[in-house]
Amino acid sequence: MNGLIQFLTKIQTFNLLTITKVELKSPIKEDGNKPAYSLAHETHYYDSFTYKSEIRVLKDMALIDLLSLTDTSLKREYEQLKKLKERFKLIWTNFHQYYGELKAKYPSNFIFSIQLDYLFIVNNLQSDYKDIYIGDEFVESLHDTLKIRDKFLSELVSEVDEILNPRETFEEWMVKQENQPEQVEDATAKLPPKIPYNPDAGRPKFNRQYIDDFLQLIRTYFSEEHFNQLGALIKAEEQPANQMIFNGNSNKLADAFKQLYEANLIVGCNKAELEKWILKHFLYSNGDKVNEYSEGWLSAIISSDTKVCKSPILEVRMKDKIPFLAPTVRNKKNSKY
Repeated sequence: MNGLIQFLTKIQTFNLLTITKVELKSPIKEDGNKPAYSLAHETHYYDSFTYKSEIRVLKDMALIDLLSLTDTSLKREYEQLKKLKERFKLIWTNFHQYYGELKAKYPSNFIFSIQLDYLFIVNNLQSDYKDIYIGDEFVESLHDTLKIRDKFLSELVSEVDEILNPRETFEEWMVKQENQPEQVEDATAKLPPKIPYNPDAGRPKFNRQYIDDFLQLIRTYFSEEHFNQLGALIKAEEQPANQMIFNGNSNKLADAFKQLYEANLIVGCNKAELEKWILKHFLYSNGDKVNEYSEGWLSAIISSDTKVCKSPILEVRMKDKIPFLAPTVRNKKNSKY
């Protein structure tokens, strides 16, 4: 089980470096000799390809270990992995609560406030009274490394879930529609039962009365090509060729979908299914870099009761007990978070 141990240790351990402000990737000359925390050695500050590859390989090694277990042992490990996923959801909830969209500097107790030290192993962490500088570079690096860890943990949990609870694929479902029931039964008699495919399960359905208003409010956040694909997806459930890029603060799009869902303007799915739908269809860009959403990050916004978006795209308001979509004043469309 060495591969599983390495993976779980890696994603739960944060190795802080203490450098000076002038040694940051974006050096700060003012008070330049003041100590500052850094995680840029892990994520390389917006260039985390090597780190991501390392975590992916460790995840694959962990899966190989899990495949050798008996069903009983695998189920036990699966439950532990799900508990770890809940810890990632909690750290995302705390993270969203304490960061600021336009903050350049954070309080020295930021790491303790988000409970990173309580939920995970944090090496080289010092007491907050030491007044070690925490800037947006550190928070961006923390965001990046959390997202990568969360992504591959979620992948591992999904892969184990598929082993324990195999599901019929769309292709298998299509074969069943095209063939006689007895032929399919003969061909699959010796296979373990699968959860039947449901083509309508978990697909968000938008209230058609509000679709045009919603699309107009988010139009400027997408390229023309992706905006047209978004309209086709929402109106006719036409699947886009590629993921669509939202150009702006990463939590704004999630917040917009959450508001529609909570006003019953999106139906046909639960919040977890809405999160997976967003994960499947959308990326976001904070300037030059295109980023992936992560399952835990989305869950901390959509499934949480905490309002984490400081400058939402829209608000769902009520007039004479009828909802309507109202635009909000923007702070800054392309902030760092």
